[in-house]
Amino acid sequence: MCAAAAILVIGAPRPASAEWQVKPFIAGTYGGDTTFAFVRQTEPRPADNYGHPAFGVSGIWLGEIFGGEGDFGHTPHFFEGPDSPLVIDSGVTTVTGNVVVAMPKRLAQYTLRPYIVGGAGLMHIRNDTVGGLQTLSNFKAMDLGAGVTGFLTKRLGVSWDMRYFRSIDRTREEGSSIGSERLSFWRLNMALAIRF
Repeated sequence: MCAAAAILVIGAPRPASAEWQVKPFIAGTYGGDTTFAFVRQTEPRPADNYGHPAFGVSGIWLGEIFGGEGDFGHTPHFFEGPDSPLVIDSGVTTVTGNVVVAMPKRLAQYTLRPYIVGGAGLMHIRNDTVGGLQTLSNFKAMDLGAGVTGFLTKRLGVSWDMRYFRSIDRTREEGSSIGSERLSFWRLNMALAIRF
């Protein structure tokens, strides 16, 4: 009787443990929209507006379904283009803390694992214009997106996701924008996923 109970306890499936993932990524930004005065306010805006390469890294703690994530992303030369002829250097950096909701781990052991992600953080904007004028702005920001991760080995995999970023400080007016200062854009990532 005791031996049978011991076998049942030892052989019973255990709940899946949480895991840590680190995801260095390369990305592209597109679909940007802003009220900053140094950007020519033309309509309609092309879908690839502010289309630039970006890079960053995210760190995730993920359980059976729910998890948390810290995300850092940087897009150099963000405002440089035909709509901003006076901008000679620029960049946008985002740092966010997010909640992750993923397909249950037990259902995605040998396949792609989709997830949704959303949260809030900070957006730092820098631009240098002809004549040596530099503008630095910091905003509260939100992000929302979805993606999928698949592991090729026990430790290494790949991940793709798409996220929308938007500044949420809507009342600031400092003469550098048309109305309230605002920036929004989309980011498309491809990452190396490292699982611990």
